[in-house]
Amino acid sequence: MINGIQNIISNPTFFNMTQGTATQMGIKTSLNAVARPGFILLDKNIDPHTKKFSASKEFLYQALSIAMYLGVIIPVFKHGTYALAKNKLFKDEAVFKAFKTPDEFKKFFKLETEAEKLSKLSEISKQTGDSFTKENIIDNGGADLANGVIETSSLIGTIIGLAVIAPLTATKLIHPILKAVGLTKDEKQTADKN
Repeated sequence: MINGIQNIISNPTFFNMTQGTATQMGIKTSLNAVARPGFILLDKNIDPHTKKFSASKEFLYQALSIAMYLGVIIPVFKHGTYALAKNKLFKDEAVFKAFKTPDEFKKFFKLETEAEKLSKLSEISKQTGDSFTKENIIDNGGADLANGVIETSSLIGTIIGLAVIAPLTATKLIHPILKAVGLTKDEKQTADKN
């Protein structure tokens, strides 16, 4: 069993997958969506209705946050920042000429061997008619620059997205959703009973 775990965590594919900011935050927020409501439900000192409401509210908050983060915030920041770098800030860099999108670049960056990377560069050179070599993409720091642009935009998207945009948006959606599934009482019904 130890060898199996060692093989998984030492696998370059697993390592590359866990290095991205968006992946790390996606995993963390997904775990929060399960763990936080779970701990609320395990608390024996809360009455059942409050427990159900609180756990549902926490689950919805986390689920909406991760959906907005992965579905909107990170793609907008990642693609927007990459386009800015490609078209304005670093338009003369070979790496931005070779890879049109951050997803194309990340696939290249995560290739496990230098031979695979050289083969990919040769393929891109044939398609574009430009000469993309190990020297002008990897050795001169171009690949590190492109990766830095992508990861920095993901980090900024994480901060702005999970600290500002997701909470503001999720809190507007939670109560209507809870009301629709019958976990909150309509304010008018509560007033009529009093």
